[in-house]
Amino acid sequence: MKKLLLLLLINVFTHSLYAQYKVEGGVGKLYEYTEDLNGAGIEKICLLNTLSGATITYTSSAVSVKFYRYKESLTDKEELEYSYTSLGNETTYVVSGLLDGYGYFVEENGKPKDAVWIIDYSQHQPELISIETIENEDKCENLKLSVQKKDELHYFSKNGAKRSIPRRYTLSYDKREWNAEEKSFKEERITLDEKEIGTEVLIEAPLVDTKFILEGDQFARHFNMLKKIESQPYTAIAVKAYIEAEQERRESNNEVGGDNELGGSAPVVVNFKGHGNEPQVAYYTWFIYNLKDPETPIARYTDKDIRYTFNEWGDYLVKLEVAEQSSMCVDTTSVSFSISESSLEVPNYFSPGDSPGSNDVFKVAYKSIVKFKCTIFNRWGTRLYQWTDPAKGWDGKYKGNYVNTGVYYYVIEAEGSEGKKYKLGGDINILRSR
Repeated sequence: MKKLLLLLLINVFTHSLYAQYKVEGGVGKLYEYTEDLNGAGIEKICLLNTLSGATITYTSSAVSVKFYRYKESLTDKEELEYSYTSLGNETTYVVSGLLDGYGYFVEENGKPKDAVWIIDYSQHQPELISIETIENEDKCENLKLSVQKKDELHYFSKNGAKRSIPRRYTLSYDKREWNAEEKSFKEERITLDEKEIGTEVLIEAPLVDTKFILEGDQFARHFNMLKKIESQPYTAIAVKAYIEAEQERRESNNEVGGDNELGGSAPVVVNFKGHGNEPQVAYYTWFIYNLKDPETPIARYTDKDIRYTFNEWGDYLVKLEVAEQSSMCVDTTSVSFSISESSLEVPNYFSPGDSPGSNDVFKVAYKSIVKFKCTIFNRWGTRLYQWTDPAKGWDGKYKGNYVNTGVYYYVIEAEGSEGKKYKLGGDINILRSR
């Protein structure tokens, strides 16, 4: 009894292993489609390039095997003739003369199996009629593609439900994007592969003139039978703006906050470069705002590149606006930064000529000083030295020679970025000189 049960289990296992459909024929390798077949009673959909010599092979060890085909449901099934060969306890059944758009299935010992659906792809190639561009109200941001095509492809489940087989296409066009590292626009050919394309496709408005090319479908690609259509040349109207800002550096070891990437200690001199997707961009307009009054710009320019000096304390917004020839499409971008309030500190001694590079020059420590004048006097009121750049200082010399150790006097007149006036005076102790 146990041996008989074991033989039955082996028979069931080998039957399940080999009882499947094998479809052959046509030109080239067939395409087996198995997506979203749940509940359809279909094992796979086989697309062939013509049905010349096409056959379905089924191997089974069942006592009774019958072949059927149906058009729309099992209510219209018809039994088929077949040829067969036997080897041991297995029989291989072959059905020929296949028809396009039918489901084929077997009954084993009176029980129906899942079907295999047959499509002759050469009779169902997509008809690509046209692809056109449509500019909507948001044409400066998005572009609509209107696609006219005939490409319905369907099958019927065993219970009679009509189901569509999605076709996937490749859409390609030129695109221009900003490369932040290279600080320039770069063009590339965009290819959207294997996309389901309806009658309308919405894409981001391209920044460069281009043609749109539609190719497909995925089955045509498989059989090397691609259909292709292209649009008329599209003239781009969308624009994009980008700012490149570079602050001019000052060589100073006594300025606080003077090495910021942008902003910091005034005066801040910045070179602004405007970038737009030319030739679509025809106009550049700059607006500079001190955010104390964010509605009114303190400066406006119509050059592509500008250079501006920020002397006043505050938070700033620099905005670039670009527009195409008709000014219908406009884009803006901006950078923001802050200019510091001022500070000024004066040392009371230094050692000129004593230790080069270490406290050997009389310098103030400062931040955001936009006007400056410092004068050095000796005890008899003789002016020894004067300078107007706060980054510089006095090296302790008068007429080319170091002065004697002792007490000297300074007078400073300065103005900060916030308008603060400085009038300072005091003594300087020279500890050693040569």
